[in-house]
Amino acid sequence: MDLSRVTDLLERAFLEFRIRQTRYRLSVSLNSFANYLDFSPPIVNQWLNGSRLPSQGNVERIIPKLVELLDLEVYDLLGLPRPDPDLQRLIQVWPRIPKEYRQVLAGQGEKYAAEKESDSAANQPPLPMREPIEQGIENDKPPLPATTTSVMGSSGSSESGAGPLPA
Repeated sequence: MDLSRVTDLLERAFLEFRIRQTRYRLSVSLNSFANYLDFSPPIVNQWLNGSRLPSQGNVERIIPKLVELLDLEVYDLLGLPRPDPDLQRLIQVWPRIPKEYRQVLAGQGEKYAAEKESDSAANQPPLPMREPIEQGIENDKPPLPATTTSVMGSSGSSESGAGPLPA
């Protein structure tokens, strides 16, 4: 998580905390908010005014409390994409599937993905042909002889007389 976002999240959480505490006629102070987060008031004050950022470990400690206080899911709080619902369903049933069936399912998934990738690659336009010298350098082979390429003149005819390259 980007630690610079923590200050904004803490400000939102403190505002929500104050609203809830006021609603229940409880103490509304930085001290009570710091106690709720289980940190000292000076540290929370520094986090709120942006003069200091919490460490990654402290962020991990306060995230559950911010999730609860702001009534958000952790994905929303951290700005992460939500997992695929179908994948979540599969995760739920995966432990109940026998090992040999898991391997079959995984193999089928890999096979399907590979087929889709090859279909996608087959529909891509061909890459432009590189110069023979570049081909030789990249393949660690000597460059192709110059007679295999044809240079088109302004009239559109082949200057070398060799004709177009085979497809």
